[in-house]
Amino acid sequence: MTRPAPKDSKTKPDDSEPRSPGGSQTVDRALALVQLVAAQAGQGLRLSELAAASGLDRATTYRLLVSLTNRGFLDQDSVSKRYRLGLEFFALAATASNQIDLGAVARDVLQLLAEQSGDTAMFCVRSGQSLFCVDVEFGDFPVKAVPMDIGSHRPLGAGSASLAILSAMQDYEVEAVLKRSAARLAEFPNQDPDTIRRAVAECRARGHALAPEDPAGRIMGLSVAITSRTGRPLGALTLAGIPERLAPERIVELSGILSGGEATLTDTMLRMPSGERHSARWMNGTAGGRKAKAG
Repeated sequence: MTRPAPKDSKTKPDDSEPRSPGGSQTVDRALALVQLVAAQAGQGLRLSELAAASGLDRATTYRLLVSLTNRGFLDQDSVSKRYRLGLEFFALAATASNQIDLGAVARDVLQLLAEQSGDTAMFCVRSGQSLFCVDVEFGDFPVKAVPMDIGSHRPLGAGSASLAILSAMQDYEVEAVLKRSAARLAEFPNQDPDTIRRAVAECRARGHALAPEDPAGRIMGLSVAITSRTGRPLGALTLAGIPERLAPERIVELSGILSGGEATLTDTMLRMPSGERHSARWMNGTAGGRKAKAG
């Protein structure tokens, strides 16, 4: 006979109560730490920095870091005490990259965009609450704008590519992203939720996103979303340059160039098996085995 549960039992975990790391919550926390370390490229982060950035207490952060280090996903420098990505992380990335090289898929389109505009062309994909830069091509304009390094990521909502992707999402999805990424977005100037909501609405009305790509506004980006047949965002194409290169009188021309690239890349991606559309190479700052170089 089944006994009734005690009155104070809970059918779902209560996140408001402190508990030792376990289950899916531990997985989420551990992966969040790996993402924080990955965002710092080769610099790495100390225990105190990871605890502050993740919102976890030092003891919990330390236990998770020990597990990740033991498994080889992170490595701690014995002198600086900074944590960096470990070899196991790169081994998994290499395994995933064998499925499809999205950088190669987009390269012809990016080269054409860079040639037609003279500016920097970039292709990014969405991964969870983040935007990953898959590949970059530079035009012949002497000043090379680098909005994102190949393999780097930023929270959705920061930069024109993120806004283009958000504009292709449902409102409730946008709100979920803003809630989950609030702490990361707070590190970017003028990226409060209301500003992002207005930018998303403007992008939907105009068909493209125009926004600064760096805190000082020295690089501007113009982006369009790459979507599936059902309208789900797969990624974004971007043209970036100094503000003078994205002046109002050039926007019509550049948006036309982007639209052509978007049509070509969308057609190419939709011909791929669905399981391969979201696999990209980003390892040691490369996409498809090629490093980003200005010029």
